[in-house]
Amino acid sequence: MNHSPDDPKTNAIHSQFRSARLAADWERLWGRLLGRSADLLPFEEVRAYVKANTPRQRVQRTIPLASIVGSVGRYQDFTRSFLPKRDSDRNRWASVRRAVLDQKRLPPIDVYKLGDVYFVQDGNHRVSVARQMQAEDIDAFVTEIETNVPLQPGDNLDAVIIKAEYADFLEYTSLARLRPQHELRVTVPGQYEILTEMIDVHHYYLSREKNGKLPYDEAVADWYDNVYLPVVRLVEERGILAGFLGRTETDLYAWIAEHRSDISREMGWPVDTEAAAQDLVERFSGRGAKVAARLGERLAYLVRPDAFDPGPRPGVWRKEWLPTHHLRRLFQDVLVAVDGSPLGWQAVEQAGLLVQRDGGDLHGLHIVPNEAERTGEPVRAIRTAFERRCRALEIRGDLRVQVAAKRTFPVGHALVQRAHWADVVVLPLNHPPRQRAFARVNSGIGVLVRRSPRPLLLVPGPATPMRHGLVAYDGSPKAQEALFVATHLAMRWKIGLTVVAVSEAGRTTDEILGTAYEYTRRHGVAADCVRAEGPVAAALLRTAAAHNADHLILGGYGHTPVIELVLGSALDEVLRKTSLPVLICR
Repeated sequence: MNHSPDDPKTNAIHSQFRSARLAADWERLWGRLLGRSADLLPFEEVRAYVKANTPRQRVQRTIPLASIVGSVGRYQDFTRSFLPKRDSDRNRWASVRRAVLDQKRLPPIDVYKLGDVYFVQDGNHRVSVARQMQAEDIDAFVTEIETNVPLQPGDNLDAVIIKAEYADFLEYTSLARLRPQHELRVTVPGQYEILTEMIDVHHYYLSREKNGKLPYDEAVADWYDNVYLPVVRLVEERGILAGFLGRTETDLYAWIAEHRSDISREMGWPVDTEAAAQDLVERFSGRGAKVAARLGERLAYLVRPDAFDPGPRPGVWRKEWLPTHHLRRLFQDVLVAVDGSPLGWQAVEQAGLLVQRDGGDLHGLHIVPNEAERTGEPVRAIRTAFERRCRALEIRGDLRVQVAAKRTFPVGHALVQRAHWADVVVLPLNHPPRQRAFARVNSGIGVLVRRSPRPLLLVPGPATPMRHGLVAYDGSPKAQEALFVATHLAMRWKIGLTVVAVSEAGRTTDEILGTAYEYTRRHGVAADCVRAEGPVAAALLRTAAAHNADHLILGGYGHTPVIELVLGSALDEVLRKTSLPVLICR
């Protein structure tokens, strides 16, 4: 029966459709603003993901409208709450609405059931009208399709995919049987595939250790207990998850593992899990704030050059890097600047002695100004010479060539960047800080000393095995770090150690020396604690000579960059006059 366009009831129905269309637009806009999908789920796609089995017999029953989440063919025509998205549906929608108002009996809709949710095969407009009229149930012919994926009404397509991938993951790994208490929950599709690959790799390496005879179940359990859980504990202990709202520990595990792998591939040596986690947090946690901070840094650089950058606070390295490594070697990964100069090769040999002592790895870094020089004959010669020295020292070594043409002192900037993944940085002391204040502004060594996130070993001459170290101690935070490193090396390497406190302008040093004495004795180190008089630099060098020290172990700069540049620094004076390697601690 046709109704006139001027019929009041028809006009009211069309007005209701326009309201529904407007509500659909608002639902889609609101969904985009909140990052939530307002779309219906496509049945065929969902069915493929969940690997649904053969349909059961079709039965009639009353189903909840709120559990209808998708459509077989018209999932693009309605929002998630079945509001119409197309103006062309007006007449069809209005006819169904009119039939309901006229109390005509409508046939049941046809739906598929997957898990606890339904997909409309026939009757999309009837569902839309019923939802708009705030009905709770609707009659339907239901064809149930079995699946082991527990779908729920609130699931979007990503959630469906994640659940399907989780089911596949459990079937493949048997983790639910091996570790019933496990909680591996992710929020991003594709994560379970990454976890599966990690377990497969773990199985491969464990099998090699056991001559290829390790059952897969054992590898899965070992991965969960000894690889996955330690990282999760790290995430929990460090509160890392707080910076990644809406994510899970498993998300962070997968991202940290991938991030660590990417960095290791870029650097050329294995990167510690904790270091990778810290870098992930710094790069991606609170992303908006991080972007703003980086912009602020760029603006700040326009008015504050590198020489005025205070660098990391004393103790940051020890607090962030060492807690999980107290039983391992202090200098496992040694990064050395390789420039091909005579003094540069002496620095390489000095770095090699560290590697020999601690049984670690040597990572050389050579800087070229452009891509064309990366594979030239000079670089090949440097690489050959580097590898020859590594073989002579019987150590593991690799050389990376990096293009770094921007800014002044590109070697320093490259070293600062890569130092995050090393334990100590070694470079030749080719150009010590100069005497004049203006010249110190442009001192590359000064910038590197200030900004390096790791201890820095400066080599002014021939390589020297460390047998006796002299540490300068004045009780300051920077001196505390120097005393920590010196004591650790004395404990591990069994070297001699002298602690010197300089009394300048009549300042007492008894209490300072007492603190150093108690610290070293508490750690089983019999250090000589001595007092010296006069200007700091001269007193340190004089004491080193008197005690036959072959290395100086110092803290970094003691004042703000501006004060150091204007008034000068005892550290700069030491670097200008010493012939001994100088280990500067953070």
